[in-house]
Amino acid sequence: NLAERFTDFTKVLLLCTFFGTFYPLMYFLGAGILFFQYWMDKFLLLRSWQRAPYFGARTSRFSRIYFNSLALMLGVISSAYAYFKSSFTMLCSCDANNKECILPDTQAFTNVELNDGTIIGTTTPIVPSREGFYFCNQDIHEFPPLPIVQGPDKWMTDSQEMLSNIYGMTCLVMLIIYCVLIFGKQTVKAVVSLMKGVYKPSGCNQNKDFSCGIGVVSFGYVPQLMEVPGFHFPLLICDIDAIDVGLMGWKDPNRRDEVDPHRSYDNHNLIFDVPHETLQRSRNEAVIKRTKSDAEKKGRPIFSVVKHYPPEWALRARENQQS
Repeated sequence: NLAERFTDFTKVLLLCTFFGTFYPLMYFLGAGILFFQYWMDKFLLLRSWQRAPYFGARTSRFSRIYFNSLALMLGVISSAYAYFKSSFTMLCSCDANNKECILPDTQAFTNVELNDGTIIGTTTPIVPSREGFYFCNQDIHEFPPLPIVQGPDKWMTDSQEMLSNIYGMTCLVMLIIYCVLIFGKQTVKAVVSLMKGVYKPSGCNQNKDFSCGIGVVSFGYVPQLMEVPGFHFPLLICDIDAIDVGLMGWKDPNRRDEVDPHRSYDNHNLIFDVPHETLQRSRNEAVIKRTKSDAEKKGRPIFSVVKHYPPEWALRARENQQS
């Protein structure tokens, strides 16, 4: 499941960028997780999982452009707010803000009972700090998180203010760049598309029709039940007599009919388990060419009928090959 793989990758990336500020070892742990995840998925992809449909690079490109860049930007913003609000005590120094704070006259405390009933200071007196603090609001969410938004109550040190200035301006610049590069390009493209065509085909014309690679690179969308417990092959739920069996995408090596390859799939087809007057034949009977009038006489089938209409040159090439 490609969506699940990218979800796991984005989850690890977000965790590292959000918590790496407080615990820098998170980056190494995230790198280790992604390393083992890569090799495990590679082993399962090559040795265990069945072949997945071709998706192309669109999913990975979308994740790389939008989710990965957004995760990095949110990580920088969360780090900026983490340094801005440190040390998360909601206390400001009286001396640093020229506030008059009343300190207790007691020089030491003994036999102090805590809330859990524990008594401390029985042998060694507890000497309080002579530096006063008072409550100040540090729960500020203004953007960008610059020291200037502290107001009259300052809790940052000089080095913390310098680092917060750098982080705050970095956040603002990264947000502008992200909006311009990600949304600006799409906005310009949408406006230009109103005046002229902007579609550009990807790849090149290889001059190969669908009918050129049947059974090799071209497969059909055939209704079937995949991964049914107790069965090694999918179960078909449609009439496949009107298509080339190469469009199936799989073969049962234990049931091969060289004369009529359609009968090789009869034991895997559920339509023969439900007798009905619209069935053109029974299981393991020879396939006969049907006309439109024959199908109308039988009535409307209860199961889907899969058809393929190859071009004239493909029909002639098949007849020459059979002859």
